[in-house]
Amino acid sequence: MFMTPGISKKLFIFLFFFIFIFYGTVYGLFMKVREMSDTSARIVSISNRIAVLSNDLKNNLLDMDANIKKLKLLEKDVYFDYFGTARRNYQKVLVEIIGLDARRETPAGYWRNIDRAFGGYIKSDVSMEQIMSEDYTWIDADVMDQWMDTIAAVRKDNEDKIEQALILINRLSRQVIRNCIIGFGISILVGVMGVGFISRSIIVPLNKLKSGLKRVSDDNYTYEMDITSNDEFGELAAAFNDMNRQLKADDEIRSDFIATLSHEIRSPLSSIRESVNLLTEEVLGPVNEKQKKFLTISGNEIARITGLLNHLLDASFLVSGIKKRQVAPFDPNQLVQSAILSITPGAKTRGIRTEFKALGQAPMVRGDEKEIMQVIINILDNALKFSPDNSRVDIRLTRGPGKHFLTCGISDEGPGIPDDKKNLIFKKYYRAREVRKHMDGVGLGLNIARRIIQANGGKIFVENKPDKGCTFSFTLPVF
Repeated sequence: MFMTPGISKKLFIFLFFFIFIFYGTVYGLFMKVREMSDTSARIVSISNRIAVLSNDLKNNLLDMDANIKKLKLLEKDVYFDYFGTARRNYQKVLVEIIGLDARRETPAGYWRNIDRAFGGYIKSDVSMEQIMSEDYTWIDADVMDQWMDTIAAVRKDNEDKIEQALILINRLSRQVIRNCIIGFGISILVGVMGVGFISRSIIVPLNKLKSGLKRVSDDNYTYEMDITSNDEFGELAAAFNDMNRQLKADDEIRSDFIATLSHEIRSPLSSIRESVNLLTEEVLGPVNEKQKKFLTISGNEIARITGLLNHLLDASFLVSGIKKRQVAPFDPNQLVQSAILSITPGAKTRGIRTEFKALGQAPMVRGDEKEIMQVIINILDNALKFSPDNSRVDIRLTRGPGKHFLTCGISDEGPGIPDDKKNLIFKKYYRAREVRKHMDGVGLGLNIARRIIQANGGKIFVENKPDKGCTFSFTLPVF
């Protein structure tokens, strides 16, 4: 006599098929993701490396030109040595770029053309006496401009290749999402067949979830599930709706970032740096100690901005460089005072007061001092940017939470941050719609701050003040 299997056996059988299909889908997705990673990593990593090296190539070229001019003007041997170093670095970087370009599936060949067109100007046998002669000219200004324009054009082409790689990644990501939806739908179908006797209150929410996921796969981020029950499905619907809002904000951020990038990364930092160096080296005349102090501050700020610009490029090309952090104890009061000093000139021009309440007998803080300095300056810059004229910015150090942490709070008198934007301001490239047209920036400052604080073992958060403005706070471990 044939025995019909009991409900537990039926559920076990259907559960077995459910798990088999589910993990088969996961395995298929894993293989697809790995394929996507292998395809994109090779393209993006090579192109990003070329982008970094091309920036070094441009800087070396500018250094050669600047040192030749300094040598003819000041007649100091050290500038001839600097010229030789820059020339060797230029040749070394160009050889590496040509090698990387050859590793691409479709080599562009632009860098080899640059070497053919301008390599003749990089001579290794030129002597200091030849350079010092009145009739010696290293390179005409028109050729130099053409050289720089050619490098800039090739760098733009390399950026386009990176953008194409990112488009490829996005397309493959959509394909993975579609496959995920198909696999998940099949798993849900098998599960429903196994538990078909379960009430309709479970099946209906699952169908709504399935419909919502399909809408997301079509890039429709405006759909919100209308499940309001106070059970797990209600929580799932709330999480889904939050995800949709996040995806919509990310899409807007991405579009805005592409438009902003072309306008922001064009600052002539090299010219400013050389001008400050000329003043510091007293090429244009003697300077007193007070002037040297402010020139030093200017040089430090230029170096900080250059580092931030390089970090922006790395972040936008989806490649994180390996950076050795210098973790050591430091005095938090002294660090905050140094940060305030760097933003004081900008604050004074708008009549904004900065008041710092130091922590008596402050413990030494453990972390990378330069990174924490960057965090404080980023938050102070934001406070100045959004504060009205003749207002006040307060900086306060306190102990806690607990005995192993210290908290730094920076408060302003600006408009504050809406509650629905608090989770977005720390996202990469996010900028509020109301400030995009009249304020500079690329939306990386707070994202960099959060990453640095987390890497140093702390947390960062923001709270609106009862009257006006907001307070950014972060914690750091102490010794």
